[in-house]
Amino acid sequence: MIILRTNNHLEGWHHRLNNDLNNVVHPHFYLFIRAIQNDYAYNSAISSCHLANGVLPPRKNLYVNRNARLQNLEERCKQQTLTLDEYQPKR
Repeated sequence: MIILRTNNHLEGWHHRLNNDLNNVVHPHFYLFIRAIQNDYAYNSAISSCHLANGVLPPRKNLYVNRNARLQNLEERCKQQTLTLDEYQPKR
């Protein structure tokens, strides 16, 4: 399971929605409904591709390593084998 630690995925969705609405601050109701329908179609197509291929896009090694380190720290914290010096980042 991937635990999201940022809201970048929401920022991307919001940017895509704004572009679909032509950056109108208060769009007409039916224009908004059309944008939501387009977003649903986009997400359905992406999900279908992932399900058909069985492969998700690769994650950057930076984030894979960070998540592994955080999971390791969390596990050691639960086992109470983590010292404060080990927890603090080295400078």
